[in-house]
Amino acid sequence: MEYPKFKVCVRCFTYNQSKYITDALNGFCMQETNFPFVCCVVDDASTDGEQEVINKYVEQHFNLEDTAVAYKKETDYAYITYAQHKTNKNCYFAVLLLKRNYYSTGEGEKKMEYISEWLDNVEYEALCEGDDWWLSEHKLQKQYDILESHPEVDMCACGAIDYKDGKQINKQCPSETERILSVNEVILGGGGYVMTASLMFRESINHYGYQFIRQFLIDYFLQILGSLRGGMYFLPECMAAYRREADNSWTMRMIKNTFENMLFISKVVETLGVLDKETNLIYHEPITIKQLDYFRSLSIFGIHSSLVLKKMKFRTKLSLIKSLLKSLLF
Repeated sequence: MEYPKFKVCVRCFTYNQSKYITDALNGFCMQETNFPFVCCVVDDASTDGEQEVINKYVEQHFNLEDTAVAYKKETDYAYITYAQHKTNKNCYFAVLLLKRNYYSTGEGEKKMEYISEWLDNVEYEALCEGDDWWLSEHKLQKQYDILESHPEVDMCACGAIDYKDGKQINKQCPSETERILSVNEVILGGGGYVMTASLMFRESINHYGYQFIRQFLIDYFLQILGSLRGGMYFLPECMAAYRREADNSWTMRMIKNTFENMLFISKVVETLGVLDKETNLIYHEPITIKQLDYFRSLSIFGIHSSLVLKKMKFRTKLSLIKSLLKSLLF
């Protein structure tokens, strides 16, 4: 099929978020833009009925008639639906309901392959997980305009609001003014410096070839990657929402599994070391400070941290020792 000239691909990977996914989908469909965009909604074989919720939503809000620009098909890996919104003519959905769970088998990268026919042909990518959502109908347009007028930067983030149990508990807004955040600020800020649902970035950063992002593709390193060329443009308006401690979220998995959390932290430290080398030590000071922060967080797990240290690569242990010595000396 010949697709419209999409400018933005919205990537929504989701699993067992049947309670929340409608909020995310509504946030996509309400976007007011002067360009066509496609939302790739990929459900990783949910077991809580989320696939049925998504199907019902598409049937209700999208044009699936025989004369419409739409199709449904089954492949060996997913049930796929592509369609245009009934009233928002710039909004298209590509829904992939996977037949098996790829996260559990460590094959998460395949999900990127499955949406490549849409993702590879756009200029920009935006993110929103199934338990988060967008608050403003102008989010995509405002970030698109910023990136179009600032070719020196690759990524734009906006303010976000934290919600817990339906109540606002915090604002995630690292700057009260509109400005470019430096690479140092992004590194020191950690993965929660800006919210994942607040991001839009040039699709071209996926092809920069850095090893650190291939080694550990998480939000934190994506933010660093997006800021390396010219910093990260930040809009203080809160246009995204983060659902804290949502059921079945990654955060809750980490809270419930201490050992997995420790392994995660150790891998972050190791990947920061790779980043340090790949950037020729230009950001050595903030990287070292952040490694030490993570090392300190490991110590709160007490005796269990020795199990993690055994699993660490030698270069990771050496990096931790160097960071600790530096903190003692200075």
